[in-house]
Amino acid sequence: MIRNAAEVEFFGTRKNIAFIKAALLLIVLVSSMLLVPREGSGESSFTSQNLVLLLNQEREKNGLPPLQTNALLEKAADTKAKNMLENSYFAHTAPDGTKPWDLIKSAGLEYLFAGENLAINYTNAYELIHDFMQSPTHRENLLSPLFSEIGIAIINGRYQGQDATIVVQMFAHPID
Repeated sequence: MIRNAAEVEFFGTRKNIAFIKAALLLIVLVSSMLLVPREGSGESSFTSQNLVLLLNQEREKNGLPPLQTNALLEKAADTKAKNMLENSYFAHTAPDGTKPWDLIKSAGLEYLFAGENLAINYTNAYELIHDFMQSPTHRENLLSPLFSEIGIAIINGRYQGQDATIVVQMFAHPID
């Protein structure tokens, strides 16, 4: 049974293991620079994938496992974002009384725990994650050990007569 990397021999020496570790670390660093948006890089980095990457970095810093994306949560988040634009509201509960949990269930996901974060008019993933981390209630959802999956929608449209970008994050721990 292997207990740590020092017990493994690779090509017969520990120097080779150190070299391989250094090479792998370099590959990971270069890849992360290419895949994760740079701070202040604007709209081109404002995607759900980049939000998940940045969010999972925050979770890792806090000793939590990463959230996995879930297509049903993405569907529920997309439905919510479009509904907010179509009905000109910005709230967790729609004017007709629909709650986030209703949308998650309608998308076909059964869950043990669920949560939602909303944002409007952000165009930078770093700014959004930073601001969410400064807000106790948003931070609680981002760092909750109760959630294992996430779905994010970023929808552009008109809100109260102005161009707007709506972001909906839906979190859950599905029933297996």
